[in-house]
Amino acid sequence: MVTRSRPGAAGALAVPGAVLLAAGLAIGAAALATWALAVVVIVLQVALAWAWGRVLRASPGTVALIAVWALLGDLSLLLTDGHPFHAIVGVGGTGVAAVIVYQLGLRRAVILRAPAADMVRPATSATSGGAGVPSSERVSAELVTALSGIVLGLLLTGYLALRAGRGAEQPADLMTIAGLLGAGIVVAVARLVGWAGLPAALAGPVGVAVAVAAGAGLGALGPGGLSVVAGLTAAAAGAVTAGLVDLVLVRAGEDQAGEDQAGHERLARGGGVVRVGGSAAAAVAGAFVATAVPLACAAPLVYLVGRHLPG
Repeated sequence: MVTRSRPGAAGALAVPGAVLLAAGLAIGAAALATWALAVVVIVLQVALAWAWGRVLRASPGTVALIAVWALLGDLSLLLTDGHPFHAIVGVGGTGVAAVIVYQLGLRRAVILRAPAADMVRPATSATSGGAGVPSSERVSAELVTALSGIVLGLLLTGYLALRAGRGAEQPADLMTIAGLLGAGIVVAVARLVGWAGLPAALAGPVGVAVAVAAGAGLGALGPGGLSVVAGLTAAAAGAVTAGLVDLVLVRAGEDQAGEDQAGHERLARGGGVVRVGGSAAAAVAGAFVATAVPLACAAPLVYLVGRHLPG
């Protein structure tokens, strides 16, 4: 018999609440000053490094690499004259090199730790969450986790680049706010509408419509010279990208849940009881990944629109 713990309202509202909190803090910081947004972005990057590593069962060293290179990207951006987004390219390149070196060292350490009697078989990983996995497969998974985590962390820097940059025809702070508004609202609304019963393929467009309307509303208020078109466009840039990424995450979560259910049902055929449910840390990590990844993926397009949209 399989008993599944139902998430209930609290579990279903975790991602909408988290994304509204994260986007709200970033919006408030962007309205205040560049340094305030930098603080919020750093907090998001470090939290994302932990959550990404926790969800994908990475080693502590991989999590540290993701966090450190995200912070180096912020530092490079802020110290470069004009604060262009491409200032992080060099950081990304060195991050790839660091990840490769670390993973080669990790694989060597795993092999050396393997008992001599087991050397005729594939060595197993000594990292957490990798028990029973051949070292080559474990290191490959760590490599993918590290590289993707570094990319996601550096993508979040796009909001900081837009806010700190100079020379754009649109107000940088308000375009950053509009983009964050669109990205945050689309995820929150789509998740809430989906929880209410609407299919994910329809919940996304509803979220995009609400997010774009919110951006247009911000422009209609006319703060700092932001027009309706500019506010709508920036919000749409954030909403469309974040909405697509959120849809992929929702579908991936549904597929994983189906696989887990099928596996537990096979284990329960012997008459035992299998309880389905993860730890609180895993739930928090999963919710934060669903929060931060759409925001991170939306940042480059928001930056592009904010920097190049004519006045």
